[in-house]
Amino acid sequence: MIKKKRTVSGLIIKLEALVRRMPEMEPGREMAISQLNKRRAGYTGEQKLDYYLNFLDEKEYWIYHGLRLSNENQFFQIDTLLLTNGFAIILEVKNWNGTIIFDPEFHQVIRIHNEKEEAFHDPISQAEHQSRQLKKWMAAHGFPEIPVEFAVVISSPSTIIKSSSKHTSKKVVHAHRLLSKLNSIKKSYLIERLTEKQLKKINQTLLKKHVEQEIDVMKFIKVNPEAILTGVHCPKCGSLPMIYHWGKWHCPACKSISSNAYHQAVQDYFLLIKPVITSKEFREFTHVGSLNSAMRLLSSMGLLQKGERSQRVYLKM
Repeated sequence: MIKKKRTVSGLIIKLEALVRRMPEMEPGREMAISQLNKRRAGYTGEQKLDYYLNFLDEKEYWIYHGLRLSNENQFFQIDTLLLTNGFAIILEVKNWNGTIIFDPEFHQVIRIHNEKEEAFHDPISQAEHQSRQLKKWMAAHGFPEIPVEFAVVISSPSTIIKSSSKHTSKKVVHAHRLLSKLNSIKKSYLIERLTEKQLKKINQTLLKKHVEQEIDVMKFIKVNPEAILTGVHCPKCGSLPMIYHWGKWHCPACKSISSNAYHQAVQDYFLLIKPVITSKEFREFTHVGSLNSAMRLLSSMGLLQKGERSQRVYLKM
């Protein structure tokens, strides 16, 4: 049973907005695109895992995606957590292609792909750290101690996995072999350690204590706010800017017309600049000339509003 659904991360959404509004030759654009592609690939890998998780018994396995919890103000994040009445298992998902070589001596992974060699942090050590942190978190919240297993799941079936360590073969698995891995682990923990009541309490606490990560993408990529392109994108051809005239947005490039194209611009402003906007800021960002038009357009979006007419601000929902 899925208790916390998988969602696109806030950072991916912010990076998409940033790439939309960075000039082609702007320093940092290449890094923004690289980071976006990396995180999209990671999310795609996690989605591939979901196919196999759908075969699990909903009454037996409680599934949590993207949990972010804290121990004494130190946060740790779990790709996927499976919770049962006998054990828990943390799944660290990697969407790597090519050949990956686990180096147990230096605790790193070497990936060889398209004749390029890259080094990555060891995901086994990462998952092991998450396991320790989850045990600590459970104890801190007064829950019974249960075994917390961990595994690294390689989402692509064509990825070649190599290692000289037997430990790696026990902790790394292709996604299509995950169910077999879980059945093997299950046989080691046949004793019921948690009651239904305790499981429900843990579930409530996990969801309550989850904290979304907030990242200032402008600082993360080191982008000057003045470099951000303003205006309303055409939803049909992507051109910038559209022109607001007689209550409609007109694209000079493809001649298409829209009544709500500015919604994306407002969301981009919230994602990149700040979570509130005034009528004046809206006019500057979308190139709307009339104050009354700006107020009417903002009001029509159903945003939260604070303050009187002259000092009114509109807040991100």
